Amino acid sequence: MRCLVTGGSGFIGRHVARRFHEEGHDVLVVDTRWTPGDPYPGAPLSVTAKDRLAALFASFRPDAVMHLAGVADARAVLADPVTAMDVNVTGTAAVLDAAAACGASRVVLAGSCWVYNAMRVDAIDEDEPFLPTGAGHFYTTSMITKELLARDYARLRGLDSTVLRYSPVYGPGMWPGLVVSAFLRLAAEGGPLTVFGDGTERRAFLHVHDLADAFLRATAPAAANQVYNLEGPDILTTRELADRVSALFGGVPVVHRDEPTRRGELVYSQRLVSTAKARAQLGWTPRIGIDEGLRMELAARGTDGPKAEAKR
Repeated sequence: MRCLVTGGSGFIGRHVARRFHEEGHDVLVVDTRWTPGDPYPGAPLSVTAKDRLAALFASFRPDAVMHLAGVADARAVLADPVTAMDVNVTGTAAVLDAAAACGASRVVLAGSCWVYNAMRVDAIDEDEPFLPTGAGHFYTTSMITKELLARDYARLRGLDSTVLRYSPVYGPGMWPGLVVSAFLRLAAEGGPLTVFGDGTERRAFLHVHDLADAFLRATAPAAANQVYNLEGPDILTTRELADRVSALFGGVPVVHRDEPTRRGELVYSQRLVSTAKARAQLGWTPRIGIDEGLRMELAARGTDGPKAEAKR
């Protein structure tokens, strides 16, 4: 299978590209950050470059497209919604259009659990409709629009797609601003680990290896024009995460700091979404728990808790 990965030079995209490559598929990366030194062939191209993108798709003729390119930092979206909408919405339309034109059989889109901001608080599965009152955040709106565009291209152009709505992702190469990465960095420096608010926000952190596996499984016939929730196997509070990281480093201090609620951001403590559909239809199960994932990250960084840090 020929697989094209947009955003394939980014944190998650690199792991998705590698997963398809490991399964013997031909991989082509499209990313503004791509360079000839990257592991897989590609092009330094923005998904908003409609004509050049269409020409690349026509030349490579992918069987499947993994669409991960976009502005994923909610704070960056809030600061510059026009640019974010251009990339997240117009760019998605360009990818879908190019995929339909070249005869691709599937586009798998990187969605977000943030779309639950536009649903009832007790919504738990993929059949819940979006509320007409809106999403409350520009990022959420862009993610909803991506899903709606995919549905329209299925109806109007016959292009099958799959949307993966996933919880916060961590693992090798993760964004430094992610709380997992920040806690590990601060712990290596001796702490303290700062927990904003009361520390009761819950998250089901998903390891990037489990997510990459889900992207591969989402190319299955059963996943055509479906939406799937994906979450990690452990639900824990920010305080619990801080305590686990602290313990790995011999008990570095953990402190709390009050902070006003960020405007429009998803309140994870109100959300417990079901991953039953992905398990039943894709045979997908997250296999890497948070404790194993943290140990893997320490090993990848050449760190083994406080003893290794003391040697530096």
